[in-house]
Amino acid sequence: MTEFDASKISWQDQYKLMVGTVTPRPIALVTTLGPGGPNAAPFSFFNAVGSDPAMLMFSVGDKAGGAKDTVRNIRELPEFVVHIVSDAIREQMNICAVDYPLGVNEIEKAGFTTAHSRKVRPPRIAEAPVAMECRLMQIVDLGRKPYHAVFGEVVHFHYQDGIVDGRFHVDVGRINPIGRLAGKGGYTRVTDRFEMPRIPYGKDPAGG
Repeated sequence: MTEFDASKISWQDQYKLMVGTVTPRPIALVTTLGPGGPNAAPFSFFNAVGSDPAMLMFSVGDKAGGAKDTVRNIRELPEFVVHIVSDAIREQMNICAVDYPLGVNEIEKAGFTTAHSRKVRPPRIAEAPVAMECRLMQIVDLGRKPYHAVFGEVVHFHYQDGIVDGRFHVDVGRINPIGRLAGKGGYTRVTDRFEMPRIPYGKDPAGG
């Protein structure tokens, strides 16, 4: 086994281990609203964390000079919209990842179309297959770098037609999401799927 004592390696090397190991990671394209207008940025430290109520989280590291616009905006206006990034909008998402100066509208730079949200003030991105309007539950500041773990309650769901059926089953193939891998340009598609039913308690998985 190759082993590392986390206390003896730099945060940069720990970052490389984390993003190379916890993979693939879903990508949250988050829109917020600040004094300079709307903002959009992608984050791959992201996942669902509960369903009663529906809750999700994403984690944001600081940039040089302080908090990123997303965190700053949410602290001022505790609402945001999380979009799932599909293969069809990957190039626009990548434009939103550019470290633009404060006040630059990434949504316009990427050529996205905005649509009004139902229950929150930040706009949603019409081209995204899924958008989840969220209200802030809490921000937890973690670590020495630091990171800001943003927890939100989903208050409204948007799906493009054909993704969800009458039983609330979601067709992931129609979303066609991409995931983040390690490196400056590493991504993956969900193109090789399989099913493995859960084994009921008390049943011998070996068939005995």
